[in-house]
Amino acid sequence: MKHIRKSFEKFKSELLSKGFYDIFKAVLIFVGGLFSTYLISPFPLVKTFLFTDVIIPTYLIVAFAIFTISLSFLLFRYKSRLDNLIRDNNLDELTGLKNHKALKIVLESLIKDFKDNTSVILVDIDDFKSFNTKYGYGEADLILKKLGELLGSDKRATDETFRFFQRGDEFVVIARETNLGQALQAAERKRKMVGNNIFSIADNKHRLTICCGATTLRKDDSIESLTDRISKALKEAKSIKGKNNTKSIS
Repeated sequence: MKHIRKSFEKFKSELLSKGFYDIFKAVLIFVGGLFSTYLISPFPLVKTFLFTDVIIPTYLIVAFAIFTISLSFLLFRYKSRLDNLIRDNNLDELTGLKNHKALKIVLESLIKDFKDNTSVILVDIDDFKSFNTKYGYGEADLILKKLGELLGSDKRATDETFRFFQRGDEFVVIARETNLGQALQAAERKRKMVGNNIFSIADNKHRLTICCGATTLRKDDSIESLTDRISKALKEAKSIKGKNNTKSIS
């Protein structure tokens, strides 16, 4: 909860401060346009052009045109910055994968617009707490980064990979157009891929094993019921001696 609050406050402060700054710049440009036209108005040619007898003084039209063009440019920059802030707020800083906030948005959408054959795979590193104790959090973070890259690269166009929580060692894969049997095969492929990989950190070479839980989305699911079911499948996989297993619950 602390990390969520911190990320939100950072997002809000950056968005508001930069937004107000851009609005302030737009106002300055407008005032500058008015002042500039006022300075050049004494010149005969300019005076004739600016102060012709129309309902709206021409100098106001010129100033407004400058303001409109400048404001359009600033709004475009503001929207681009807003899009970047939203994207960054939904990314895990360590792994570069989408984070649990993005996962919640996707799950809410999938539940609202239910479709058959949508599966979810929960991946957890075996005995990672012991790894943290032995090698330290710095090396553990590098392992998580490499594992995130590995899992993120092993996907189809319809798959999305997320880091479950910011300080956790769990990852979630949403597999669209995938029934439970296919999800179980995908989870097994990931388990073997991780087990066969060597994670090199400085002079150390590490091997990891993972457990996977898989399930399919039900029409009456909520986020809580879905995560409870997939967590139960993962727990069953971890309860097997030696871990390094995959289990599914329909």
